[in-house]
Amino acid sequence: MAFLAYAAYALVLTSACLYLFWHGRFLKTPLNNTNIALVIAHPDDEVMFFGPTLAELTRPEYNNQVRVLCLSSGNHDGLGDVRKKELVNSLKTFGLRENHLTILDREDLKDGPKEMWDLSLVGDQMNLFAKKHAIETLITFDERGVSGHTNHIACFLGLSYFVRTFKDRTTVKYCYVLKTVSLLRKYISILDLPATMLFTEALLPLVSQITGVGAAASLIGAENSITNPGRGGSGGSNRRVLRPKDLLFVSPIPAVVQAKAAMQKHESQMVWFRKIYVVASRYMAINELRRVM
Repeated sequence: MAFLAYAAYALVLTSACLYLFWHGRFLKTPLNNTNIALVIAHPDDEVMFFGPTLAELTRPEYNNQVRVLCLSSGNHDGLGDVRKKELVNSLKTFGLRENHLTILDREDLKDGPKEMWDLSLVGDQMNLFAKKHAIETLITFDERGVSGHTNHIACFLGLSYFVRTFKDRTTVKYCYVLKTVSLLRKYISILDLPATMLFTEALLPLVSQITGVGAAASLIGAENSITNPGRGGSGGSNRRVLRPKDLLFVSPIPAVVQAKAAMQKHESQMVWFRKIYVVASRYMAINELRRVM
């Protein structure tokens, strides 16, 4: 009996995973008709790590204005000018024009794993960019930076500074960070989807609404939960429900091909290990974003 139960569970889970992969996304994104900023550290970050996010949020039916703020030119090997052009061409693959891209080229924001960026400087640049373009949603790396790169982590630290310093005087309403997974999960491509589904919190708001059970999401400098009145208005019972903490983007085959085409625009970076990355990395097909504001 237990075997049949496990077999049924495996069948349902596998079927759901296949559906998600072929149909492109897990839940319809709540990010539509809005101004979105993707903040990256280097040219090629936009596709090596955020390809599924860009493919999803630039879909015409969502009517989003997506802009990219790149905090450095990627000049660690003296190829900054080349990499700037490659980033412009990569973003065109996602339908983004050059005027939707801002690349900073500052001495105090140099590309390099040993370069420690000032978190207040990064946060200030995010604030200036958000003001200029009336940004409502910011997306960047999480505290582990996916690859552990110092500059990636600085993006998260800068975002944390931005939230603490400017949250009461900014147009930004939501901030999301890209979840880092273990090395094993990182390099099994779409095969990581079952594990992602098991551990994601993208479903928790739906579960919480149905059951009224669950803890609240942890947000930087914000209330941890919301209270929904029960049926009957003020006379009904209040239920603690989860904030929409995660977004899960799973690229269909055309979006994966699109991301690989965008990565090919970064010709100067296509050394052997990045060619393996494009084939094996789950970040070319799966993005899980955690809400922090």
